[in-house]
Amino acid sequence: MTTLDLIAVIALASAILFLLFTVLLVVLRVRLGRQLTKLKRVRTKNKKKRKRLMRQRRGVEKKRRKYLIWALLLFVLAGVGAGTSAYTIYYQSTNLNQKDQELMVKGYYYLGDIEDQLALAESGEGGEELGNDFATLASRLGTFAVARADYRLGSDYQQLLNRYYSSLKDLGINLASRNSGFYTNAEELADFKEDLAKVRSNQKEVFKTFSVNEASLKEQK
Repeated sequence: MTTLDLIAVIALASAILFLLFTVLLVVLRVRLGRQLTKLKRVRTKNKKKRKRLMRQRRGVEKKRRKYLIWALLLFVLAGVGAGTSAYTIYYQSTNLNQKDQELMVKGYYYLGDIEDQLALAESGEGGEELGNDFATLASRLGTFAVARADYRLGSDYQQLLNRYYSSLKDLGINLASRNSGFYTNAEELADFKEDLAKVRSNQKEVFKTFSVNEASLKEQK
């Protein structure tokens, strides 16, 4: 259970508890109201009894006011608790958790590394190490085969993120299935770059949806 999960549960439990106390105070106030009505119906000519009745009435009225104030206060607190819980759940359904943030950053850097290696291949500066580098990157992308969006996200957000993870996995399989010197073949290279562009397109949509600051990622690289 994450911290936000805990906040949502505690806030909701508090809201329910406050609401129950509010109902209890309302019931007690209604009973006091009936008691006050009975006291007002009592008539006596005895001064002592009349004073005693007046004190009882004032005591009951004072309790009723106190119950009303507490009931209103607890009702407000119940609303705050329910609102906090609802907002926390909504926040989790529209924002990335820590795990998905880390996966997104890894995917971004892996794609950047592939693009860097392709640039070296096209310039002829990569040498024989390029094949091993591509194989390493392919295996890293393969880890996205088990990546799944957090269940707390809304269904549309989950589908979007899972589609991105799946495209990263497929790109890794694509890269691993090519021969070690595919980058020397203009046709194969163009085909692979086209597949890479599709993944970048998915990534762009994800970044836009979750308001990811790509400029900040570039600075950290």
